[in-house]
Amino acid sequence: MDGQQLFFLIAVIILVVMVIIWALFRRGGGGDATGGHDGHHDSIDAPPQIIPTMGAALDPTVAPLSTADVDAQIAATADEAVASGKPRIAEAIGDPDDLRQIKGIGPKLNTMLGDLGIARYDQIAAWTAADVAEIDPYLGAFKGRIVRDNWIEQAGFLARSDIAGFEAKFGKL
Repeated sequence: MDGQQLFFLIAVIILVVMVIIWALFRRGGGGDATGGHDGHHDSIDAPPQIIPTMGAALDPTVAPLSTADVDAQIAATADEAVASGKPRIAEAIGDPDDLRQIKGIGPKLNTMLGDLGIARYDQIAAWTAADVAEIDPYLGAFKGRIVRDNWIEQAGFLARSDIAGFEAKFGKL
């Protein structure tokens, strides 16, 4: 495993751990009147509101956003993404590339990626750890292949048309 693969693996693991901790914290909210689950913890009061919107700062007639408003907006965005069946990533711009040139992407994965709106080398080469975490759950049985097969680095060579560099690192096309 090279350094880039290790970096992405660690980034994905950190992201997953953060989401789990956030989910546990959110689920653990509430409790008894003292704010703790068993009555032995001191209550920590949340601020009554988060930072107001830019409009509220400029216009006193605009109400600032509350934590509940932000939570509702996040939930609505997540619901839209799930309902659309596609990850929230940058769209491919331009003619599609033959993603099957990337080692580890065969005809089935190529079709699956196309259905998700992933069609270009430069699109894959620009993915961040957050993008990988967003896309990976949509890959079903192929989950984990992005990092394991090093798609981002492969796509970078192909997007730059650096066939010699690709073949030196990943073998013949």
